[in-house]
Amino acid sequence: MSANNQAAALNESFVLKAAIGGVSCSTATFVLNPLDVARIRMQNQSKMAVSAGAQYTGMRHTLQRIFAEEGARGLMRGIEPSMCREVFYSSLRIGWYEPIRKLLVPAGADPTQTSPLVKYLASLLSGALGSAIANPFDLIKTRMQAILPNEPPPYRNTFHALRSIAAEQGVAGLYKGWAVTSARAAVLTSAQIGTYDSVKRNIMMDVCGLEDGFALHLGSSMVAGLVTTTATNPFDVVKTRYLSDREGRYASIVDCVAQTLRHDGARGFFKGWTPAYWRIGPHTVISLMLIEKLRAFAGLRTM
Repeated sequence: MSANNQAAALNESFVLKAAIGGVSCSTATFVLNPLDVARIRMQNQSKMAVSAGAQYTGMRHTLQRIFAEEGARGLMRGIEPSMCREVFYSSLRIGWYEPIRKLLVPAGADPTQTSPLVKYLASLLSGALGSAIANPFDLIKTRMQAILPNEPPPYRNTFHALRSIAAEQGVAGLYKGWAVTSARAAVLTSAQIGTYDSVKRNIMMDVCGLEDGFALHLGSSMVAGLVTTTATNPFDVVKTRYLSDREGRYASIVDCVAQTLRHDGARGFFKGWTPAYWRIGPHTVISLMLIEKLRAFAGLRTM
């Protein structure tokens, strides 16, 4: 095989792109897990007000209170299922993005130069598919991170959780809330990857004339982080409350949406926006910058 053919084959390698996506997002997830715990606690305020009479008033207060009451381990709650989730979810959503984008453009056309609409649609589909497969780990992560200091841990570890849920509710129980989880993941990946690709190539490179490099990747990923946080927060609130509900407070996802609107108003869907941004914003920047660096190191084109 010629050098050109080898380079072309490498750039089409789904496994390599998926592995790079999984490693990059897993690294960002590990570093930012405390902020994810804070986000889930804040978004789950209605449950906490009922069960413990406690309120978290902001990101800093939430982090301080968790550390004071639960120690460093409290800030790393759910890290095991979080890492398992990223290995499956992010590997698939990142790995599938470019193949799906290629399928959506005419044969022979350059997928990187296609319209933002196609990029948003491709990332929407890759995010939904990856999340649907990884839903059991998302369910377990949410439940473990939502536990309050006065509540006993529901599971010893991720594998005990998988066995327990499957034994009590069947395999279907592991896919509770898959619709809202997949919808949230579709919106997140579309806002994150679609925005990054569109801002980077369609605006920064094509309109502003910037060259591919560190500054371009940083600026594009920062914009993507802001868009992603705002677009996904309503889904995050509903997902967190529904998946962490082990008492049967919500009859369905629709009931969860209705109760949130009735008790908290429209602003309730944006609870925890600040900790969400402090988690999603840096996560977006770290993961996308790592993806670009690792792709360059592996001899792949940038996204």
